[in-house]
Amino acid sequence: MKFKFILLFLFIILFDFILNILPTIKEQKNYRKIHCFYKNDLFLCPDKTYTFTRQDNQKWTVSTNAYGERISKSTDKNQEYEKEIWFMGDSISFGYLVNNEDTAPYLLNQKLNIPTRNLGVDSIGTIGILNRLNKALEDHPNTQIQTLIWIYNTSDFTDDLKELHRNNIKNHIFYLHYNLAKISNIYNGLLLLKKTSQQESIIPETTIVDPTILNFEHITYKNIKNLYHFINTEKHIKNFLILVYPGMNIATKKPDIDSPITLSLLKFFQEQKIPHRDVFQEFLKANQPYFTFDGHPSEEGYKIFTEVLIDQIVPTLQK
Repeated sequence: MKFKFILLFLFIILFDFILNILPTIKEQKNYRKIHCFYKNDLFLCPDKTYTFTRQDNQKWTVSTNAYGERISKSTDKNQEYEKEIWFMGDSISFGYLVNNEDTAPYLLNQKLNIPTRNLGVDSIGTIGILNRLNKALEDHPNTQIQTLIWIYNTSDFTDDLKELHRNNIKNHIFYLHYNLAKISNIYNGLLLLKKTSQQESIIPETTIVDPTILNFEHITYKNIKNLYHFINTEKHIKNFLILVYPGMNIATKKPDIDSPITLSLLKFFQEQKIPHRDVFQEFLKANQPYFTFDGHPSEEGYKIFTEVLIDQIVPTLQK
């Protein structure tokens, strides 16, 4: 019995080692390795560099500095400055699927020669974004933020619901799941099989919009109000701007500028007098602003963000 147990144990170790050869499993495990828990939030780990493969077989690299921030040209060596421009948000601000030098913070840093800091973290909701901002303020207590930019993605409506239903038990389960996925190739393989099975079972149909989004009762609106109040009362933040990004229409592969969710969001920003600027027209005129296999902005999309931000930010620098 003991001998069989030893054989089984050795087989599991060998099988796990063999699975590590598979690029898909290795990259999925590495992607989890660039994320670390900070209290109950999942942020980027400090001092990491990994390269991944997109669905179009192109490579993209993620590098972080000592503060767990994706690097820009001005923060790749952990430098700090008296005045900076900060980006916060989810995967759009983070720069999912593009190289470090193709993200909006990096491009803006090059164009304006003003230090930029990227606080973006993928798959994070409004409360998580606020927590990440607080951590950055703690990390850089002597920095004045000339402009704080939030590239807004309507996926926050989904992510905020996940945050709303979190509790200690779910947090512990997720913590165990995530850390196991960092070390076990077998576990990652099972996760990939589950993901593939779910994708194959999806039947395209008309998206049903949550009515609480359209009538401003969704928890996200409350979270945005709280975040905006915090920003207005934070002495280190001089200016604030939300850049509203039009998601890709899955059917047409074009900007979904008629999305009822996005239009409701714009109306909310206007009523609350929250500084914002949409990039609808710029994305409509662009050749290929999305990765059509995924829906995230392409390198061209990030160039659009940068050019629009230059027009918005330069006048504030002269005040």
